[in-house]
Amino acid sequence: MPGDLTVDPGRLFAPLLGRAGVGLAVSGGPDSLALLLLAAEWRRGGGDVPPLFVYSVDHGLRPEAADEVRFVVAEAARRGLPARALTWIGAKPATGIQAAARRARYGLIREAMAGDGADVLVTAHHLADQAETVLMRLAHGSGVEGLRGMDRMAVVEGCTIFRPLLGVTPELLHRLVADAGLTAVSDPSNWDTDYERVRWRTMLPQLADLGLDAARLGTFARRMGEVDAMLEAQAEAALGQLVRRAEARAELDAAALAGLARPIAVRLLGRLLAEIGGNRKPRALGVIEALHDKLIAGTTLKRTSLHGCLVSRDGAAIVVAREPARWRPAPSAANVTRN
Repeated sequence: MPGDLTVDPGRLFAPLLGRAGVGLAVSGGPDSLALLLLAAEWRRGGGDVPPLFVYSVDHGLRPEAADEVRFVVAEAARRGLPARALTWIGAKPATGIQAAARRARYGLIREAMAGDGADVLVTAHHLADQAETVLMRLAHGSGVEGLRGMDRMAVVEGCTIFRPLLGVTPELLHRLVADAGLTAVSDPSNWDTDYERVRWRTMLPQLADLGLDAARLGTFARRMGEVDAMLEAQAEAALGQLVRRAEARAELDAAALAGLARPIAVRLLGRLLAEIGGNRKPRALGVIEALHDKLIAGTTLKRTSLHGCLVSRDGAAIVVAREPARWRPAPSAANVTRN
């Protein structure tokens, strides 16, 4: 879709058919206003379109934000879409404000969606957002899993998220808003270079001059997604064939691990660490690659603590076990209290 001059709402939102209800995250900026316009057009087209609900959040960080939310609610009402104005109330942190605002926003929307019976939230992330994400992750040393960029369907802060516009340019979205006679709101934080994403945003025009534009980065993300799916399938097969599991523990042969292609073996180890360690925030890929290299380099590796696990090799056997302080056995039937 990169470079398209038009978009078909029916095609964009087709994966949402059959949903109980669909939420739309609309801030009043040009991208989310375009999302609102496209969703309204989808609804007007008829068919089995699920109920649509618009959510707009005032984070309490700018005095004009309350007016912006009222603007969104009014524009949604003009198009026959129910809308909720949500407000983040309470003290704001001195640092990490964007991350805190994101958690608060999704928390407020998640609660509103539950009340409305909506089971998926649509956001307006577009092609340039995808390009920025790929560049950030590349700079942070991400592997294939990270370089696939944002997924169209994902779970974020407990919300099921759908991103239909990842292949659409922001220029097209802005044109849709202008053609509708709307003036989008402008959030100055979108160009505040204190934030890493914004710094990459300001670099995109220069990269485009060198041939690395948003469309090319979007294509790269799609291709990495295809490679990632292949690696995940092969790692999943290897897990089933090579790993012997017990509660909070897994064991496999070092020779079998060494026989796998390195990317698959590293993915397998990462999966084991996540599952055995309790799905904590994963370590950087380079750390897991280093662990893999140590495990296959010799016959012995003393217990190494990583990702909530103790990893060791003694001869042919590699053992991954949850750290004792993190392990809690399942309660026996005799100890279960029933209410």
